[in-house]
Amino acid sequence: MPYVWWHSGYDLRCHAFAIDQAHDAARGYYEAVCEHSVPQERVEREQHGQLCTTCLIKVGTELPEEVRWRS
Repeated sequence: MPYVWWHSGYDLRCHAFAIDQAHDAARGYYEAVCEHSVPQERVEREQHGQLCTTCLIKVGTELPEEVRWRS
């Protein structure tokens, strides 16, 4: 599944959100891969700041083996 990395105004970290949430303008909040949730008014739709380690690990483990490791 594709993800977008957005900045949370709650913990000041950048989290991975499923891209299907990005196209739903009626959402009241967004839920990150790590289960961190952010109301629409506290999310910045851009990537900046420290990346969430839990999101990085969860997204990384979903990558196919041939994409994860390069020689």
